[in-house]
Amino acid sequence: MGVTGHLKTMSPGDLLQWLSLSHKSGTLLMANKAVEKRFVFREGRIISSASNDPREYLGQFLMSHGYLSEAELKKAMEVQQQSGILLGKILVMIGLITEEDLLRLMRIKVEEEIYDTFLWDAGEFEFNDENVPHMNMVPLQIEVTGMLMEGTRRVDEWPRIRELIPNDKYIPTILRPLEERDDLDDADRMVLVSVDGRRSIGQIVLESRSSEFLVCSLLRQLIGEGVVAVRPPAVTVPPEVPAVVQPAPVPVAAGSAPSFDEGDEVLSLLKVAQVAMRSKDFEKTQRLLKAAQNLDPNHPKVRTAIRGAETAILGELRNHGITESSIPKLKRTFEELTSMNLTPNEGFILSRIDGTWDIGSLVKVSPIREADAMLIFYKLWRDGVIDLA
Repeated sequence: MGVTGHLKTMSPGDLLQWLSLSHKSGTLLMANKAVEKRFVFREGRIISSASNDPREYLGQFLMSHGYLSEAELKKAMEVQQQSGILLGKILVMIGLITEEDLLRLMRIKVEEEIYDTFLWDAGEFEFNDENVPHMNMVPLQIEVTGMLMEGTRRVDEWPRIRELIPNDKYIPTILRPLEERDDLDDADRMVLVSVDGRRSIGQIVLESRSSEFLVCSLLRQLIGEGVVAVRPPAVTVPPEVPAVVQPAPVPVAAGSAPSFDEGDEVLSLLKVAQVAMRSKDFEKTQRLLKAAQNLDPNHPKVRTAIRGAETAILGELRNHGITESSIPKLKRTFEELTSMNLTPNEGFILSRIDGTWDIGSLVKVSPIREADAMLIFYKLWRDGVIDLA
């Protein structure tokens, strides 16, 4: 039997409490925009989880706690591809982590995946009590009720964080050394290693493989202690644009008002995205689909269109020679790169290009979605920033 609904009607906290108190067994799907998470329940406890957000992959999570380097993750994933053994077991076998630490961190990983949903402003869920997969997995038995208080605390804290740090473009700077502090855990230290006075919070989230909440929560604490300061990004003044004469407003009959149908707007964006895709304007296609997604994150046609476009774009990029086996090499100097107006994702990809790793390896160790990462490689190649061998 399946149960579906909107997370605005039934919050993640209420949903989890119901599953726990009812001792439910089954699979819970929670979706918001492009992110989908699955939690497998047995008798009201979580025994497994999965997410399509790369930052929540096990390898990325272990890197965020300092247990893995990118090179070690790449090697372990190659072994996994050849052997079919679960990544966690491979890491234990080769001595990069103990089984005790793996279980502890996997519990934390599941908890963080849950806490993230508490901060969603929209989303849908589906619970299927006939879907309890039988598979080899690391055994977990996670009580849900203990997470409700922390999830609620984060919901309360988030607006206070935003008062100090309005968005992820702000740039933090450390004002005095933090080496001797013993109240910071491994994940905190991985965040602070990325704070250099130049990176924005969005870039730090990528570098540390952490969540925006955890990064901003730590910075808010340190700002309060006078240890860290944040500044807004430099404001670029746009060139003067000649005034445009606005058309006269269309008269509206008394007692009536112009109608706006958000659903029509979404369908219109999807149609234009289809035209852009046929013209092989991949970036425009992506922008239009994201605009439609922002209007209605859970519109079924939007989700279908995004999945279809990602598959088509990946196929087209491979036809252009942007393949997993291609080795990117920089064609611009460091000074030229620093003067470019790069997004955090583009900066992350560029900082990993060393002329030896292929695109497939760079995507595997990246916390960026595959389709987005491949499109970045295409854009950098098209604009003459990189060459491919």
